[in-house]
Amino acid sequence: MTRRLRLGAALGTLAVAGYAFLAPPAQAGPSDQSDAEVDVTVGFTGHVNLAGPGLIPVTVHGSPAVDAADIDPASVTVGDGVTPARTEAGVVISHVADADGDGADDLTVHVDKQALAAEGDLSAATTALEVSADTDGGTIDGAGEVLPEVSLEIKFTEDYRVRGASEATLRSAAGENLDAVRDVLDRHDVSALIPFVEAADLPELAAATSLAQARSAAPVPDLASWYTVMLPAGTDADAVLAELSALPEVVYAYPSPEPAPPPAEPTPDFSPLQGYLRPVDTHNGINIEEVRKDPRVRGAGIKVIDLEYDWNPFHEDLQLDDSSDVGQGRFVPYTGFGDDHGTAVFGEIMAKDNGYGVTGGVPDVEMYGISPSELLPNGSMPWRPGPALAFLATIKDENGQPFVQPGDALILEQQTSSPLGGSRYAPLEWIPAVFEANQVLTAMGANVVLTGGNGNTNTDDPMYVRNGIKWFDPAVQHSGSIFAGAGASGLRPANPARSRLSFSNYGQRFDLHAWGQDIYTTGYCNVFCAELGNDPNRAYSRSFSGTSGAGPIVTNAVVAVQSYVKSVGLGPWTTAQINDLLRATGTPQTTNTHENIGPLPNVQAALASIEVDAPTTEHDLNQRPDRDGQYTNPTVTLAADDSWGSGVAKTEYRIDGGAWTTYTAPFRIRAYGEHTVEFRSVDANGNTEETDVFTLFNRGRND
Repeated sequence: MTRRLRLGAALGTLAVAGYAFLAPPAQAGPSDQSDAEVDVTVGFTGHVNLAGPGLIPVTVHGSPAVDAADIDPASVTVGDGVTPARTEAGVVISHVADADGDGADDLTVHVDKQALAAEGDLSAATTALEVSADTDGGTIDGAGEVLPEVSLEIKFTEDYRVRGASEATLRSAAGENLDAVRDVLDRHDVSALIPFVEAADLPELAAATSLAQARSAAPVPDLASWYTVMLPAGTDADAVLAELSALPEVVYAYPSPEPAPPPAEPTPDFSPLQGYLRPVDTHNGINIEEVRKDPRVRGAGIKVIDLEYDWNPFHEDLQLDDSSDVGQGRFVPYTGFGDDHGTAVFGEIMAKDNGYGVTGGVPDVEMYGISPSELLPNGSMPWRPGPALAFLATIKDENGQPFVQPGDALILEQQTSSPLGGSRYAPLEWIPAVFEANQVLTAMGANVVLTGGNGNTNTDDPMYVRNGIKWFDPAVQHSGSIFAGAGASGLRPANPARSRLSFSNYGQRFDLHAWGQDIYTTGYCNVFCAELGNDPNRAYSRSFSGTSGAGPIVTNAVVAVQSYVKSVGLGPWTTAQINDLLRATGTPQTTNTHENIGPLPNVQAALASIEVDAPTTEHDLNQRPDRDGQYTNPTVTLAADDSWGSGVAKTEYRIDGGAWTTYTAPFRIRAYGEHTVEFRSVDANGNTEETDVFTLFNRGRND
């Protein structure tokens, strides 16, 4: 088995709120006082969006002379002394991974754009950023190229049916006049106008939208109306956004989002293996282990697609290959954060049931991933989750059918910055393009699960208002997706089981929660790592966490239900149907219930409430027949079983065609002669067993 090496570009962290333009001057290059010089990458292969506040990644590349693991992230300074961003707990946001595929680990930290601007280090004139840091016993120094630009996302009014792949070809298929739009773009010297959906994919999008509209009572958004606007670095982003927003032709206009990094893996602590799949009464899990023995519940025939930076398909417990990547070279894996996060998510869902490692909640699914990083013609690779999801709606399988079929599942393992900025992350649907893409995908029949974000924010807070819309109020608007929060595992005294973990976002929009800590899965190599040779293809973690860890567990529950209803001819079910079932049968959140993250799914309870299998009943006689095959006043015992189903409600029998009698205890047959005994059971769902029968000859007589 070979671990793949995939090239990627350095990325940044999303900040949507606020549109301040950064304007101070640039700074000088590296000093010659360090022990070693290193290569540095800033932003998206140097591309830095100056529109909006937020974090940008800075990657220090390791080499034979510099081990990235020896660099102290807290010692990194960028420009004139700007230090990396930290979490609310004060931990530097950093990752060590082989970002450039050269076999040496690299260190990525994240730096606040506004802090750089305040120090005079970032502006339209910046060409490079100096970086220095301490290592074990020395210092390093380097500088990374900066290519500043302004990038915005806009949506045109759908009735205009705006099409075209450049300013020159921009047109309204409805015959509307776009001169006002062109005037704004011309005056600000637009450098590129990039449609979310390429012209070649428009027929596929139209077909997908038509299918989605046929399945949905609500209007399905037109994803072809979304564009990215690229402008020169010196553009006043606030002015352009104000002008575009004032036009009736434009619905949304905001700075192009940048990605939030996945949470860094914490120092491990010992915890039981995969308790999150076990019964709620013993392990506070989602109670899937017993029902998973039923092949109808294991996800066969269902695709699960993870919106993910990167993953290792060659892990021994995943056994995938590069065909698991459905980005088709347009949406390419980003390696700057490493592949452990995606590998951990994949493992929770579909790790093989092979007698070693871990086992996924629904191990028979077809697992795929798509990166939100889009390779653009100018060589940049920005974070574009909206276009990535729109692309999923257009791609076809080998038979020419839509790749995403009703009943397939999507898990969105991404978050974005809230209006609070920094590491106060918001759910990904705070980005309007993502919200509308999810509307389309759920209308197509996909079951979309969205990790709710690790920002400790209340989605009911007034700050979450956009264009006058209470964005996360389900009574106002709803994409159809399931929001997953992070709850306590119950393994730590400080956190009561099923209580909201302090980092998890919360609010009335949240539907379900699952463990956000102590998750045993593939990746990260913090358990039995040395014993397994530090092999990334044999890496396992006992401490995966965050809403990133909770989302796959909720996805397991969703897929298990979908797998069952499809297998028995009841499905596919919509996301709303599955969500309603899991909420109604789940185990309630505890303690801080005013900070809603929803109940913990109970898969067995959910399936038991809808199962269609009748009980099975066995009969037993308390004596063996004599040599003539006859009995002497035998006692009959009936034993009914409903497996993991709704439970046996009643067993009944009758003798020689008489009246049906409810079975309550063993009974004797006393009358002389041949007798026919019929019996059957019914479960709590009303599923009635086909009547079974046996005959016997009783040579005894009534006492």
